[in-house]
Amino acid sequence: MSGPCLVRTVAIFILFSSFSLLHAEDEEFSDIMELVSETENCSAKLVRDKNATEEQKKEDRKRRKIGIGETVTVTLNCKKPFLLEPKDQIQWKVMEGKELLEGGLEKIPNNYQSIRFKINPYVNKEQIQQSGKIVIKVETEQGIALPRPIEFDVIFPRLLTAEHETLGGQVKGLPALAFDFPNDGDFEPGASAQLIVSVHPLDVCFKGVWVIEKDKGFEGSVGSIGGPHQADSIWRINPENYFSSHDNIGFRGTPDDLNAIKGVDSDGQPIYEHSYPNEFIWNCLFRTYKNPDSSKNGISDITTVYQRFHINRKDNKRFYVKIQKFLIAPNKNDECSVERTSGGDHIFKP
Repeated sequence: MSGPCLVRTVAIFILFSSFSLLHAEDEEFSDIMELVSETENCSAKLVRDKNATEEQKKEDRKRRKIGIGETVTVTLNCKKPFLLEPKDQIQWKVMEGKELLEGGLEKIPNNYQSIRFKINPYVNKEQIQQSGKIVIKVETEQGIALPRPIEFDVIFPRLLTAEHETLGGQVKGLPALAFDFPNDGDFEPGASAQLIVSVHPLDVCFKGVWVIEKDKGFEGSVGSIGGPHQADSIWRINPENYFSSHDNIGFRGTPDDLNAIKGVDSDGQPIYEHSYPNEFIWNCLFRTYKNPDSSKNGISDITTVYQRFHINRKDNKRFYVKIQKFLIAPNKNDECSVERTSGGDHIFKP
């Protein structure tokens, strides 16, 4: 008799100890349960890396740093599945950053252990700065051995850079002929380029976010050829954090226009309307945008970049043109540029 009674006593003691331990761990969080995340897309850096392995992509999608517009799935893993019962009573809550989500938490049909959310692509920079992060917690009916809440840092675009169109795997120039700018060898003065624009940082994904360019005025000396430019171009960002279409830049003119005379001096010599070398700068503000929006005001500033023009007269018929854009400062010199002399070919740098 004493043998079986002892076994039952030990069994009861072990069961009681395990139950007590689970409750104790509940107070400090435990490693019995864990919240894990998976972004819908890899970061732009991984998408651009043609040598990235499936393992690297899988690891990248676990990141807790996410861009506006990204969709994330959060899953509750448990080493002791009986603690999740009844599963239909699992509750998900947003502790911080609810205002940054588009539509709140989305339940996944027939999957009580996972939820999905999307960062609102139209959230503004100030909201992100105030909220800082997304924090999500989970609760079960038993309330035992719950995991720590999971946190995400939300990232707003902060920088734009550009490179010339890529042909044959190498970065080369491509004139923006869609706007009828002069081609290689044309006598008409002018130069143009198609630019591929990157949105930074690249360690998140901004797929689906819209961007609009706004005119913020121009700077030029007396006799400058320049003036305000037509902006309001709109782009959508693709999974590689590139603009989905080119940003076409260019300048064109005619010898008559560039040699325009506004009068004569006391000696009868012509007074030219423009002086050379002639330089002016366009200030270009890029903002996130909600498409469609007929007002085209945009939502929140990403950055201001500068497009600089330099035009010089070689003789009365030939002119040299150089254009730079995506300068982070008006006098910056090491950004990509296009240049051309009347009758010559386009030269793209770098």
